[in-house]
Amino acid sequence: MTSLKSPKATNVGAAEKRWIGAVVVLSVLMYIPTFRLLWGKWMHDTQYSLAFLVPFVCGYFVWRKWPDVKTLQRSPTPWGLAVISFAILLHLLGVVLGVSGPSELSIIVLIVGGCLYFHGRQLVRVLAFPLAYLLFMIPVPGGILDRLGFPMQIFASAATASLLRLTGIEVVRAGIQLSVEGFSFEVAQACSGMSSLVALVGVTAVFAYITKLPVKLKWTLFALALPIALAANIVRITSIALVGYHWDWDIALKIYHDFSSPLLFLSAILLLFFIDWGFEWLSAGRTTSRSS
Repeated sequence: MTSLKSPKATNVGAAEKRWIGAVVVLSVLMYIPTFRLLWGKWMHDTQYSLAFLVPFVCGYFVWRKWPDVKTLQRSPTPWGLAVISFAILLHLLGVVLGVSGPSELSIIVLIVGGCLYFHGRQLVRVLAFPLAYLLFMIPVPGGILDRLGFPMQIFASAATASLLRLTGIEVVRAGIQLSVEGFSFEVAQACSGMSSLVALVGVTAVFAYITKLPVKLKWTLFALALPIALAANIVRITSIALVGYHWDWDIALKIYHDFSSPLLFLSAILLLFFIDWGFEWLSAGRTTSRSS
């Protein structure tokens, strides 16, 4: 029977491969209810409409890093077993208490623990981005989103009212509710930027990772996902109000409302490309000035 002692820093033998395979199979079976819960949230929550792509994105970056992985010397650490144990406890805690979050998060903790125990710290360092990117498949607890979403609703409604007044349209605002010439509508949480924020942050993370920018500018580009999402949604809400004011409110809220969402998201992505180009230009200018 295979013991749970830390394996030696050698190539993976046949017995150890069987042991790893058994652990993977048991882990998948243990997490089947969690996978079903995640799939349901991905399919029905617009904030995580792109979450089902996360495993494929992570797999792609693991594939890209595979030549580096094959050159690593195995140096397993027994601390990995502690991380695996913590992941199992976290999973059981979520299942027993019926709380959303701990079980989903424990999937990532378990994978990290497996990398440490069966290979070593270097593997975690090399695969740091795909491992961290798995967080984008985990839904954020609703209470946190509510606390973040309401201030964003207030800000979006206030900014929309200001933009409409600049165009000469009289607007009455009461919290998140806007009234334009007697027609009232409210800025829902989905329209405040929260729905596009999660997806845009995930796209921005990949975009910043693959750029050739210095590390500081990569993080700056990633941090810009929040203001870009807010600005894009404010423009979207304002354009919906303008369509309703100048043409028809039914067209604005039933047709243009849905049609404008992918267009604004695409505009936000194009803005990221433009900002990245500006950062590359600044970075190249600094490099040239230093070399001269």
